[in-house]
Amino acid sequence: MFKNMTKVLTLALVVVMMLSMTSCAWLENLIGGGKPPVNPVEPCTKHVDANGDQVCDNEGCGMALNYTYNTYTSTFGSSWNPHTYKTNNDSVVLDYTTVGFYTFDYNETKDGFVVVPEMAAEMPVDVTSNYVGEEWGIGEDETARAWLIELRDDLTWEDGTPITAYDFVESARRLLDPVAINYRADQLYSGDNALVNAKNRFYSGREATFTATDVYSVYSADLDSELTFTLAAPSDATNGAECAMRTMMGFPASYNAASCAAYLINNYLAGSAFTAEAAAAMENKTLAEIKADPALAAAWADLIGWWQTEPNEELHFFLAKDTFPVTEFEEVGIRALSDTELVIIMESPLEGFYLHYSLTGNFGLVKTDLYDSCASVDENGLYSNTYGTSKETYIGFGPYKLESYQLDKQLVFVRNENWYGYSDPAHEGQYQTTSVVIDKIDNVDTAFQAFLQGQILSIGLDVDHIKDYTSSERIYYTDGDSTWFIAMNPSEEAFAAWEKNNPGKDKSILAMKEFRMAISFSLNRQEFINALDPMGSIGLALFNNMICSDPENGVMYRTEESAKDTILEFWGVSQDDIGEGKLYPTKDEAIASITGYNLEGAKELFNQAYDAAVAEGVYNGTDVIEICIGTPNATSKFYTTGYDFLVNNYTEAVKGTKLEGKLTFTNDNTLNNGFADALRANTVDMLFGVGWTGSALNPYGLIGAYTYKSYQYDPSWDTSTAMMTFTTDDGKTYETSVLYWTYAIEGEEVPVFNVETEEVEYFSCGTADNKPAERVRLLAAIEGAVLRNYDMIPTHCEASASLLSYKVNYGTEDYVYGVGRGGIQYMTYNYTDAEWTEFVASKGGVLNYQ
Repeated sequence: MFKNMTKVLTLALVVVMMLSMTSCAWLENLIGGGKPPVNPVEPCTKHVDANGDQVCDNEGCGMALNYTYNTYTSTFGSSWNPHTYKTNNDSVVLDYTTVGFYTFDYNETKDGFVVVPEMAAEMPVDVTSNYVGEEWGIGEDETARAWLIELRDDLTWEDGTPITAYDFVESARRLLDPVAINYRADQLYSGDNALVNAKNRFYSGREATFTATDVYSVYSADLDSELTFTLAAPSDATNGAECAMRTMMGFPASYNAASCAAYLINNYLAGSAFTAEAAAAMENKTLAEIKADPALAAAWADLIGWWQTEPNEELHFFLAKDTFPVTEFEEVGIRALSDTELVIIMESPLEGFYLHYSLTGNFGLVKTDLYDSCASVDENGLYSNTYGTSKETYIGFGPYKLESYQLDKQLVFVRNENWYGYSDPAHEGQYQTTSVVIDKIDNVDTAFQAFLQGQILSIGLDVDHIKDYTSSERIYYTDGDSTWFIAMNPSEEAFAAWEKNNPGKDKSILAMKEFRMAISFSLNRQEFINALDPMGSIGLALFNNMICSDPENGVMYRTEESAKDTILEFWGVSQDDIGEGKLYPTKDEAIASITGYNLEGAKELFNQAYDAAVAEGVYNGTDVIEICIGTPNATSKFYTTGYDFLVNNYTEAVKGTKLEGKLTFTNDNTLNNGFADALRANTVDMLFGVGWTGSALNPYGLIGAYTYKSYQYDPSWDTSTAMMTFTTDDGKTYETSVLYWTYAIEGEEVPVFNVETEEVEYFSCGTADNKPAERVRLLAAIEGAVLRNYDMIPTHCEASASLLSYKVNYGTEDYVYGVGRGGIQYMTYNYTDAEWTEFVASKGGVLNYQ
């Protein structure tokens, strides 16, 4: 045995000696042969020695080079399940570890963007003709309803397991699971790219409220306790349902229950037992309850006696509970034809840029075996899933993979050696970064010191630092696409419930629109910006100058005449003051003059709110008005400074008004990522520095963030009953709810009330309707309706200044819309990690960027 061991040692020594004596050829073969290495390596330089052999010059020849991008965050996400995540912080892991079917990239001259295939092998192909028929509701002449996405044949998960078209289908199955009720399921069932039957599948089997005639065809007294009387307009609470009588009479959505009753009484039932008082008492009662009350029974007898000419017409005045029809996933418009062929079938036609844009996602792709192992249903039938809550419960498929995750401390990503991009010519020269480290740093001053010490590679400049670096060669200025708001949820019911438990205190005045208007007009936005975000600009509307209404032609929304008119109308600038020789020569100059600050007008509104609240009995005139302002944490300078600013601003603003001395403020600074949920639940009354980001190229979809209850910061504003009129290009003026207008702009056909003919018609204004100018005007009209509710008060538009480390360079110096400056994909390095450490040390451990 001893001899054998000696022989092994001798052989090992011979191998080492041979390697040291031979040329670099062995290393060149190792590096250059087969699939390229995931991490870059030190190139070999060599010379020929006296013996004619090639000898390596550099000591690190062939050794891996490390290029780490170090950055930070003040708030960590806790879940990155692609089916349930809610915030940008939650999506950080997805940003590095996933890609979509298509992606935005630089054009050839790097001065604009193009949409190019990523997980897809080519651009989508229209295959609508293959799916004509009743199954998908597609007519013979239709196009752009069904699309074939040809996938790359080298897609894999980070563990090397192949990804096929079937994985996308199975992921969609889980995303739309009606038991799971996934937050992100709407990416498949709403908007321009809604798949056929996706919504029906998502709601499959759920109990909801329906028009009674949709549930029952034959009336009998046995149903009396199942039928709920209503004359009210459709709402979210009724799942958009209304009684059949309203539909048959053609009542517009602007008619509430009292309006309908008054119309019936005045025109058909004058002098009957069906009076306005009786109608109000009958509302939302079951037919059994109505019959049990002699007065209401008499009113019902007169009402149905006037209406009924055929059997079963009792049902016309009622709603009934039922469940959505059971819809199987196989009825949803997504199919895998083979490992690389994925077909999607859409509710409405979609093509061109917006089709490509809608497919920059990946339909919530998850590794289903791991995903299913993380799912559970408790004894109450409540579904939960821990997928994407730890390194062990997640697997990605992008350029990087999650190496480690320490909650509220650090995230580390390394190159995914199984990602196709590292051997793809289309990505040659990209993704030089070998790892990404994200540390949690709560305090901006601490983060700034870390930047100067070379520990993080970029830093946003706040009000305390920008003044010293305006001349730096490493400063970058960027306009963003976000508008930031003060958000309020003025729920009368929630305020009244709170006041019962807090005698001597009031919140109900916040539900007065005059009060919220005063909150807006009394905010000195410029001073607010100077204190919190000196690179920002005054926010005047929902969308800023970076929102694009026509990306195919590069038209920005705020350059549209209707978008300008929305701002002018909202801020009270008369069109009569605009024009040559007038106060404002142009609309642009008029808009530029608006500051949003009118303290005198605000004081008048505070007094009006006081008077109205007292007159309506919701405020006694003496209680302390307590406003709780919520913030994510107690360490962010933006939020601590902002809270102090707002308290001082509004305390001063009410001086000299009837509310002087009556406003008090508290702060809940423990909200973290739950700030929006806290407002929706009325545990806080006001948020600031909040808004929506993304979808800059599709404001027609983004507007739903302000009108859909599932997204609204203020769910107490019922957009299903908030009415709005709009005049079409052909001169017709229609009225319907803000919610229905939102459906219409996304391509759904909705009932609308023709104001002139007083008839119900149907209208849609999606991309397939091919009326881009009308669609822009409708968007501007919805934007105005949202603004006039004063629950989302714009404060400032996103803009930023940042410093970039000497270690790295961006892909482009100028910001390119849709691509930015190239991000991690195009970032290049001036130093390896080892060289960077030496460089920082040579500068005494602190770098100078001034």
